[in-house]
Amino acid sequence: MEIGDIFVLNKADREGADRLEQQLLAMLSLVMPRDGWHPPVVHTVASENQGIEELSKTVAKFRKHFESSGQRQRKHVEHWKNRLIELLESRLLERALGGVGGESRLAELAAEVADRKKDPFSAVNEILKSSGLDS
Repeated sequence: MEIGDIFVLNKADREGADRLEQQLLAMLSLVMPRDGWHPPVVHTVASENQGIEELSKTVAKFRKHFESSGQRQRKHVEHWKNRLIELLESRLLERALGGVGGESRLAELAAEVADRKKDPFSAVNEILKSSGLDS
């Protein structure tokens, strides 16, 4: 489970809110801080506009920390790395199967693998070779 950067305990005026906060803080005490950031718990009562200013300040503080720690840049690079991999996978799949008979050849190879007549690695190598992507 991913741990949040800020926890907002809304309806903090209700019974049990303090108990919930203690349980949350106990759970968070088991987690190592990321780049020196300890996720705070902010109390709000949104229907009465309470705690909103404190929440806004906490978000601004996190944003400043996030940018100064270099974490924002790392996440940005990681995002684009994953996006480029997705695009590459899509383009390679299109090239490998986009020609005449590509889908039917894939179905044939899948049947051969399912019938244990061919191993999956050999099937992939055949697809790559027939599409000119093996070099």
